Amino acid sequence: MMKRYQFLYGILLASMIAVPPTAALAQDTFLYTKGKSFVNTEALQMKQPIGLDKLSAPVLYEQHIPAHQPTLAYTVQLPAYTRGLFFSRDDRTGDHQWPNNTNRLLPWAFNRIEEITQPGYAGIPSNSKPSVLGDALLLQLTDGTFLYAKAVSGNNSISWFQVNPDGSVTLYLSTLGKDALPKQAPLLLAAQDSSIYEVLHRSYQSLTGNKEIATSKARDEKRYFEAFEYLGWCTWEHYHFDIDEAKIIGDLNTIAASGIPVRYVLIDDGHLISNKQQLTSLLPNPERFPNGWRTIMEQRKENGIKWFGLWHSLSGYWMGIAPQNNLPDSIKRTLYAHNGSLLPGPDKEKIHSFYQSYVGTLKGYGFDFLKVDNQSFTLPLYMGGTQAVEQAKACNTALEEAMQQQQVGLMNCMAQNILNIDHTTYSSVARVSIDYKKYNKNMAKSHLYQSYTNTLLQGQTVWPDHDMFHSSDSICGSLMARSKAISGGPVYLSDSPAEFIKENIEPLIDSSGKLFRPNTPAVPTPESILTNALQDGKAYRVTAPTGDEALSLICYNLNTSADAQTVTAGISKADFPTKERVLLYDWHTRRATELTTDREITLKGFTDHLFHLCPIRDGWAVIGLQDKYLSPATVHILSRTPKQLKLKVLSPGTLAVWVEKNNQPTLRTIRIDSPKEITLYK
Repeated sequence: MMKRYQFLYGILLASMIAVPPTAALAQDTFLYTKGKSFVNTEALQMKQPIGLDKLSAPVLYEQHIPAHQPTLAYTVQLPAYTRGLFFSRDDRTGDHQWPNNTNRLLPWAFNRIEEITQPGYAGIPSNSKPSVLGDALLLQLTDGTFLYAKAVSGNNSISWFQVNPDGSVTLYLSTLGKDALPKQAPLLLAAQDSSIYEVLHRSYQSLTGNKEIATSKARDEKRYFEAFEYLGWCTWEHYHFDIDEAKIIGDLNTIAASGIPVRYVLIDDGHLISNKQQLTSLLPNPERFPNGWRTIMEQRKENGIKWFGLWHSLSGYWMGIAPQNNLPDSIKRTLYAHNGSLLPGPDKEKIHSFYQSYVGTLKGYGFDFLKVDNQSFTLPLYMGGTQAVEQAKACNTALEEAMQQQQVGLMNCMAQNILNIDHTTYSSVARVSIDYKKYNKNMAKSHLYQSYTNTLLQGQTVWPDHDMFHSSDSICGSLMARSKAISGGPVYLSDSPAEFIKENIEPLIDSSGKLFRPNTPAVPTPESILTNALQDGKAYRVTAPTGDEALSLICYNLNTSADAQTVTAGISKADFPTKERVLLYDWHTRRATELTTDREITLKGFTDHLFHLCPIRDGWAVIGLQDKYLSPATVHILSRTPKQLKLKVLSPGTLAVWVEKNNQPTLRTIRIDSPKEITLYK
């Protein structure tokens, strides 16, 4: 465990002034109801401010918490800065609020942080105004360096930031219940660096190295579930809740006849039995699934749809588990009543037993993986009692343990509370975005902006799930396909299988349905990070390393205003990490040129443009199969000399290779009929 840092600029003493007085704290302050806000939470105001530019260790602890206090407040002193991002959900009147971040963790750009509290703030079209309660802050300081500060959870404590209209920031620390804080607890995590990527990397190294505040492991330390290597299909966007056995069997047959190698099917919400949004049974609704799951599981084929996944909720259903239910006695014994619902617990042993039975039951039906949703709402369900944070955290860790022990895959969904983000012990996939919606241009733009920016944070520990999509979406079907490809996360269609558009799907995969993936998830390029890509009138660029030595780059126009429907994007040698010669390959036009000077392209309307930057070595530049979005990922370079090039080509298609002979460069294209090794000569 990381050393516990013994500082807060000396001993912190509590003032006698509370904001408002803690004595007035009502017992139901933290009971969670829809629409309830936790802005200006009642708390004991601590005397000593926290200076983010004066921290001498990555994790800041309060070592002297006054007795009998459920909630503390600190003034946070920000260093001089030029711009930044605040990560919080959107604040929708009458809707759920923090800490129910669900899938709504959004990056709010500012030059002065108080801007996000103002009515005229230019936010993100298709989303509501920013919540002033959030989990993370990324700043560019006046000296050009970057600072990242993140809220954390401890043993039954959780912190969060509040942005105030005067530009000040408050940090809260609380149990979110009736019980008092422990004597000491972590407050926040922070790091500063000259590189915006390195400051985030260092922060999450500190996070994953401290088992009190996180049980997550780094993304590259985890096993990626095999099914997610392949193309999938999900019932949700096609049917929403209106699913049944006959429809799913019919669609499985249509998928098989389509020629599209879908390898897994995810059965989303609509199968559960519930009462007032509370779970009553782990069996599927018999009116919709008269044969249980047996008939559907019988459709499994080794060379067809090999894996089946099932949607479920971390806490039972949206509002927990119904007091009157048909769950097995072994599960009933693990539950207790709180705020009108049954929940796993109250102790860790019962929570662990609940998830062992829960996962075991669903695996017993034949499912290979689970999409576990509503994860961020688990904490609100426990709030207002005792050990709320500890119990909600235990649900996350117990689920991870059960999935790992029983070898069931896990797709985390609506999991953007820090208790979820910071406790992906074994799972390697999590949603980074609000739901995809077809034919909605502004929502698609927001989806892309949120997905890529959140990957800067979440992508440190998981592969990002950009959500399902429609290949037949006439607004952005092909554009979304390319974003799924470069994300590196799961790719699962949700069209009616009768409406699949092969031209948008086949560039994602090989003939077996296996995805071509980047080496790491795509993230925004440095100049695109601390911006509002929907409002700033500029191009938005993202990049990921692809294949053995290339870099893939997508330029977008995500602007929503009428006067920014045409923007320009630049590409330069500085985009490639080494100083060697670089080939610029335009995937859309199939043209290749050496990148010797900066290039500029024009983006008209909601559009994207995909490029591959490939190094020129020994007179060769390997582009890969030009038919596939991530061309460099379709080949392995086995050897190269000034005279010959040996490649392993992973799929049929048209191979593109840049060849220089006698100072005469040519773009050579070769038809590949099957995966194989080939040798090319100049």
